[in-house]
Amino acid sequence: MKQKINLAAILIAIFFIYSCKNTNNSHKKEDAVTQVKEVKKEHSKKDCNDVHWSHHKGEHGPENWKNLCDDFTDCGGNAQSPIDIISQSAVKDGGLNALKFNYGKSKVNIINNGHTVQFNADGENVVKINDKDYKLLQFHYHALSEHTINGKHFPLEVHFVHKHSDKDFAVLGIMFVEGKENELFKKYLEHFPTKKATYKADETIDLFKLFPENKSYFYYSGSLTTPPCSEVVSWYVLKNPVEASKEQIEKFSKILDNNYRPIQPLNGRKIKLFDK
Repeated sequence: MKQKINLAAILIAIFFIYSCKNTNNSHKKEDAVTQVKEVKKEHSKKDCNDVHWSHHKGEHGPENWKNLCDDFTDCGGNAQSPIDIISQSAVKDGGLNALKFNYGKSKVNIINNGHTVQFNADGENVVKINDKDYKLLQFHYHALSEHTINGKHFPLEVHFVHKHSDKDFAVLGIMFVEGKENELFKKYLEHFPTKKATYKADETIDLFKLFPENKSYFYYSGSLTTPPCSEVVSWYVLKNPVEASKEQIEKFSKILDNNYRPIQPLNGRKIKLFDK
């Protein structure tokens, strides 16, 4: 009888030891699964929707755009914009042609999107470049200028954004210098939203009048200057500026609040020149 009791005790002890081992293994497996899930979560794609970014230094500033989410990684690419344009180094290229504008008028649709003041264009306003049509989507402003010429910033720069396809954009950049009053600003600067908002009017803008008479340009291949910084842009930075008064520039610059990206490395890209 005593032997049977001892045998039962041994069997019970073995059962408990085996159960504890299984429990420990189960916990270890659960811990391992949890760790794998955490690692996967850490390395999973970061959604760029509603990601906050800024033109000012800091956690969300230009130096960190490439790290904010997966779709912003191009901001760390090798063909980024803006750049410093050294005029003496620009090579005259016979393959470049004059920009052919087929612009009309557009209704007034002004938006402050939190990063810039932008005019959305309507109608079929097109610039033909090397036998390709690029449709004008919008034009917007930066202060200071994003591009520099011979190391010099200008007080304002406007970008006319045109699209041929999702991977083929042409952006025309024009610098501003201090001078006579700018007619567009004279009429609408008081309506430029100072924070996120829109202003619309049934009046129309003659888009072609926003350009200087001489449309010689510097050309290079680059990117959008704001996230996602996609390297899909042919840049045409006009040599000749347009004018705005000191008061207009100062008032507009306060609204724009230093919304310019720092100069990016050229990384071996060539700057070409078309001179009329």
